[in-house]
Formats: sequence, C-alpha cells, structure tokens
Amino acid sequence: MTTLRTGGCLCGAIRYESSGEPVFALQCHCRDCQRQSGSAYVAAVRVPAAEFRITKGKPKHYIAKADSGNEITRVFCPDCGSPLYAQVSTRPDLVGIRVVSLDDPSWFQAEADIFVNSAQPWDHMNPAIPKYPTYPPGRSYRPETGE
Repeated sequence: MTTLRTGGCLCGAIRYESSGEPVFALQCHCRDCQRQSGSAYVAAVRVPAAEFRITKGKPKHYIAKADSGNEITRVFCPDCGSPLYAQVSTRPDLVGIRVVSLDDPSWFQAEADIFVNSAQPWDHMNPAIPKYPTYPPGRSYRPETGE
C-alpha cells in the first residue's frame, strides 16, 4: 500500500504531496546543502517525480551548478524561505524532498551520509550508516556513467 506523504513550508504558503515510495534516504553534507539549510547537512528522501505534486502555492526555484557540472534546482518558499525539495538535471525522474518540510518526518531513517568530504568536523555522524566522499555508487546522479 502506498503512503501519501504531505508537507510544506513554515508559513503555509506552499503545500505538496507525494505518493511515491522513497528510493533513497540520505544525509547530504555538501557545502551547498549546508549553506541552504544553515546546518551541517540536509536530510532528504528521493521520490519519483511523477508521484510528487505541489498542491498549494507557487514555489521559487534557484538553479546552481554542482562540482560535477550537473544543474541542481533547489525549490523553496518565496515568502518564508523554507527549503522544500531539489531536483538534479540528470535525474528529472526524482525529487529530493527535504525531510524537515514533511508534516511527519519521524519515519525518516538515513541509508547513508553523502559528500562527507565536505562534512564539518563538529558534526558527529552516526557510525552505523555508510559514509561516501561524494555520491554513492549505484545511486548515481549520472545513471549512464555510474558517477
């Protein structure tokens, strides 16, 4: 049975829903995620884009280039600035929901810490989950090359 997950921003101007099952649960420690979140990492779940939709409001988009050269679109509320989700140009089939924007984020369990080459020394990561210097093999942003 599919679980409908809902979420939105701090001020309530943007709402979304996702009926897709997560394909990857992660904690990203890249500098861009640190800057956007104002924290040591971003907790995110990647879900099928076809099963994700905005149900209220019009979010704002910020497009940046990653070190890999991929474009990353970060989506947030234009009123309160809350980060909502991200999409990578090479994987338009997936949406990376920011876990803290979910109405109920309590079910989240990270499968891996990624981009730990940028992790802050004061961030004490869970030693029980795998660590990857960049993106883990098999969970590629570039499915055709495995990078």
